[in-house]
Amino acid sequence: MIFFFNQIRSIFTALHTPTQQIQLSRRAFFQFLGYLGSCVVISLAAQSKYVE
Repeated sequence: MIFFFNQIRSIFTALHTPTQQIQLSRRAFFQFLGYLGSCVVISLAAQSKYVE
């Protein structure tokens, strides 16, 4: 299984320059933060609806 992830990583690094890797990594990180933030907002909105 680890070999599989190493293969994917090597393909990714072969196809992108280091600058592109950094940009893609940052974009993925901020998209993940946005997803987590929206989950928190939705769960808080759902809880506040049922509290009162």
